[in-house]
Amino acid sequence: MNQKQVNILFDERLLVDKLIFTGQVKTSWSVEKTLSTLLERTGLRYRRIRKDTYLILEKNDTKSVQVNPLPADIKAVATASKGSDSPLAQPMNPGLVPLQMKQPLDQTVTGVVTDSEKGEPIPGVSIVIKGATRGTNTDANGKFSISVPNGNAVLIFSFVGFEKQEVTVGNRTQLNIALNNDLKELNEVLVVGFGTQKKINATGAISTIGTRELIQSPVANISNSLVGRLPGLFATQSGGEPGNDGSKIRIRGVGTFSGNTDPLTLVDGIQVDNYNNIDPNEIESVTILKDASSTAVYGIRGANGVLIITTKRGKVGPPKVSYTFNQGFNSFTDMREMMNSADYATHFNEALKNDTFVTGAVYVPRYTDQDIELYKNGQDPIFHPNVDWFDVMFKKVSTQSQHNINISGGQTKVKYFISAGFFNQEGLFKDTRDVVDAFSPQSIYKRYNVRSNFNFDVTRRLKLTLDLSSQTETRSGNNGPSTERVVGDIGRASPLSTPGVVDGKVVNITTGSQNNPYVSLLYPGQAGGLKRSYRNYLNGNVRADYDLDALTAGLSVHANVAMQTYNDQQITNTKTLITYLATKLPDGTVNLVPSTTEAQFNFAQVGTFTRRVTAEFGIDYKRSFALHNVTGLLLYNQQKTFDPALAFLIPKGYQSFVGRATYDYNGRYLAEVNVGYNGTENFAPGKRFGLFPAYSLGWVVSQEPFFQKAGFINFLKIRGSYGVVGNDNIGGTRFLYRSTSYSSVPNIYYFGNVGSTYSGFPGIREGATGNPDVTWERAVKQNIGLEMWFWKDKIRFTADVFNEKRSDILATPQTISSIAGLAQPASNLGKMENKGYEVDIAYTDKIGNLGYRVSANLSFARNKVLYRDEIPNRYAYQNRTGQRLGQNFGLIAEGLYNTLEEVNDPARPVYSYSNNKIQPGDIRYRDYNGDGIIDNFDAAPIGFSNIPEKTFGSTISLNYKGFDFSVLFQGVTNVSHYYTRFQKGTGYGQAPPEGSPSYFNESWSVERYEAGLPIRFPRFSVNSNPNNEGSSFWLADASYLRLKNAEVGYKFQPGILKRVGLNSCRIYVNANNLITWDRMLPGIDPENTSTGDTNTEPYPLVRTINAGLNLNF
Repeated sequence: MNQKQVNILFDERLLVDKLIFTGQVKTSWSVEKTLSTLLERTGLRYRRIRKDTYLILEKNDTKSVQVNPLPADIKAVATASKGSDSPLAQPMNPGLVPLQMKQPLDQTVTGVVTDSEKGEPIPGVSIVIKGATRGTNTDANGKFSISVPNGNAVLIFSFVGFEKQEVTVGNRTQLNIALNNDLKELNEVLVVGFGTQKKINATGAISTIGTRELIQSPVANISNSLVGRLPGLFATQSGGEPGNDGSKIRIRGVGTFSGNTDPLTLVDGIQVDNYNNIDPNEIESVTILKDASSTAVYGIRGANGVLIITTKRGKVGPPKVSYTFNQGFNSFTDMREMMNSADYATHFNEALKNDTFVTGAVYVPRYTDQDIELYKNGQDPIFHPNVDWFDVMFKKVSTQSQHNINISGGQTKVKYFISAGFFNQEGLFKDTRDVVDAFSPQSIYKRYNVRSNFNFDVTRRLKLTLDLSSQTETRSGNNGPSTERVVGDIGRASPLSTPGVVDGKVVNITTGSQNNPYVSLLYPGQAGGLKRSYRNYLNGNVRADYDLDALTAGLSVHANVAMQTYNDQQITNTKTLITYLATKLPDGTVNLVPSTTEAQFNFAQVGTFTRRVTAEFGIDYKRSFALHNVTGLLLYNQQKTFDPALAFLIPKGYQSFVGRATYDYNGRYLAEVNVGYNGTENFAPGKRFGLFPAYSLGWVVSQEPFFQKAGFINFLKIRGSYGVVGNDNIGGTRFLYRSTSYSSVPNIYYFGNVGSTYSGFPGIREGATGNPDVTWERAVKQNIGLEMWFWKDKIRFTADVFNEKRSDILATPQTISSIAGLAQPASNLGKMENKGYEVDIAYTDKIGNLGYRVSANLSFARNKVLYRDEIPNRYAYQNRTGQRLGQNFGLIAEGLYNTLEEVNDPARPVYSYSNNKIQPGDIRYRDYNGDGIIDNFDAAPIGFSNIPEKTFGSTISLNYKGFDFSVLFQGVTNVSHYYTRFQKGTGYGQAPPEGSPSYFNESWSVERYEAGLPIRFPRFSVNSNPNNEGSSFWLADASYLRLKNAEVGYKFQPGILKRVGLNSCRIYVNANNLITWDRMLPGIDPENTSTGDTNTEPYPLVRTINAGLNLNF
């Protein structure tokens, strides 16, 4: 296409309020015809004064025009304007403006811009013609319209948080553009303490996760969704009971051996005690604050880190309705196979025989060959039962379901997000009503969620937010022992102790103590029955922000008031259940005799009501002076909790004065100061408030001019922080500074002859002595971090190294003699150290239509007890000081004794326990201290503690033409757990008898040893034996790698959906706790381990297979 450069001179005042129509101009016209057409009806005319120069005049202007050579400055402008797309140049002579005559704009392009992942329209997208300043923006519905010169024009689409996209128009008049998320996210806004910051300017150690990752896990609560996804977050899920299956969350490990280790948890800036009842569909992001710089504003509550949950809010645009439905099926991640009755009886006889080896007694088997045959053939199911209690008491599959519907949108003045959700989860106990007339002990959890978040722009200066939410939970279960005790009784029930239920009756076959899991579950003869718990949480939060830029630019104030209430009602329905004793009559018939009497039905209800009030007022400042950017915050926060369970019925309160100042020079040099001055009523007057300052610096090296040549590195930031934070939840009782008053105790003193007749008399005893110097724990934290982006931001890398030294940990003095006659009060004596590192790396790219992302994170935190005032042991290696918190101790096992020659080897001392002699089949222990004797002084540190030192996670995600796939691998290392149950289970003589897994069939015996068969466990014994001692034999490496989550989904094409009024539709299938690789014994989940009580066992973890649907209208 031929183009011609011309100069047009005119007085710019002539153009005021002049409109022209360009649609009738054709490119084939001459300049003169074009000007005549454009100036028609404008009252203007043109005159050609040179070959390529035209002058615009009024039609009634008849003055002659003198033609002189063009001034030099106009010639320069005309020359410089060649090839420029700018239609106007700045006037060089008063009243005259040289104008480039552009090709008429004769092509209009319209379209819609959407989010490539969500399919939702994006308002406010900038659209400009490449090389020109002309442009437009999308409206609230993502629509746009723009005129372009010709088909060669290139349109640039850009929006914060999305990748810039360039599109050549061609011969199209309709363009529908899908923008991809911008992987850099450097302008992402991070939620921090009492405010927000741009990610590029943050100097603290902060990690965050969005709602998309959270809802990929089909779990009931948020804590389980976070596992493996954030560096620095350590999580352990110890049980799978519905409504009680949340993970224990720690940030950067453990820093105290006395106080609480949980992080401070906030929802939209307000502290909450339970965040696992929030519907994940309501959440926008979860952020963890890890170093002193980011947590110092919380001062006395910031030592364990901070977890901040931000809920969704409305955005400008038409109403958007989203509905999500999930249907899931749960089963245990692992279940051990139990020993049958015939094997159990055989091994019991074997245990009796083993015990005669050293006693010389005559071996008399308890079970005859006929008994064992009856256990095998099942012809006498009542008196010779063969019960697999895990199979009898648990079902294979249970169900869960989840619904959520939310609507969001708004205009400039009002924006809203409203959500309602329902979650239902059943446990895996079988419904006992199928076999016995009793209440069902099944664990059932239901949750109802409602949330409404409103934003009001009342005036240009005044903005209000109003947040209301409610969570209602119902739990149903047995009213007897704890679920852990019931599971423990199932796990330790022998297969031959009782048939369980016969003809709808709970039956025992012997009197006295025995283990019938139905007895534990239904609790007959006592307050057995059904317990229902109703818990309701109501939360309200009102905030006002007022802009004071009339006083000075960047100044504003805000005020916030929040109220939280918690109502807990427990209802119990009890009815004593009759148990029966089975006896065999002479004619061979079975007689069931009631052993308990039936009682009437009982009903009871108890409840508690708790409320918390939070008030806050703050002054905010944010301003830029050329390349200098500063922010400031001054804030007062007060919180008071009213709880009838609090000691002395005195409300628990906090007061905080907070300050923050940040500075950055051109986004290159960063500095931040945070300070909290906080107090609580829990300490003595004069000890209640403390100052907690923190400082941090950052250097964005990639902003330096010299760094522009760095090539493959696109972004590089170095940051560091130092500060002091505290922990007021130090353990012990409330108000430790107060002495316990003297109290009257009945029957505290006894007079008379012991062993014959004596009586107890009431008296007064002295209480505990208070310590007015008790105060909070003090943590000094240091952190150095590095953030890098490589190869056009395809690789993102973050690394942090941290060190914490905590002092003033509450401990009871041990080195003061008890001769003082009074227990010493607890004091702030303890010291600990916790240090480690974190690494987070992600690679994102696209090949054609295939997009993919691979990420991995690794966290390491090792603690050490520096001081705890313990009495020194004879051997230093047995001191807990200097060890990890929770370090396991025990004898070091070196295999088994197999022959008498090995037992009697004089060069190898043996260990005698409770005067029982060592014999073949027993564990061989190491003489750790080398004194020639095996005893308790040989117990040394073994393995690790039960708190993982390393945790890691890795995600792989793919998307291709509407299909998406993702997997999350998660695991831990440097962690050990005792097989407490099995350590004691090798002694069959204990009552009630222990249930044994089938792999105990590989226990030592003379026959197995001589036959060369595999041997995994020591010999069985009815009597106590040295094999029950705590040792490395029973200590397991609890490291594991788990396929934590997997999901595959498909998003239907928009064209199909519009016919039925849908914006998007996605179907998916996902799974949680799918596969686990570990070194534990079969049937034992490495997270699901006992805490040491042989009578209890955690409710097993569950695997969930889930199908879901998401609709957006």
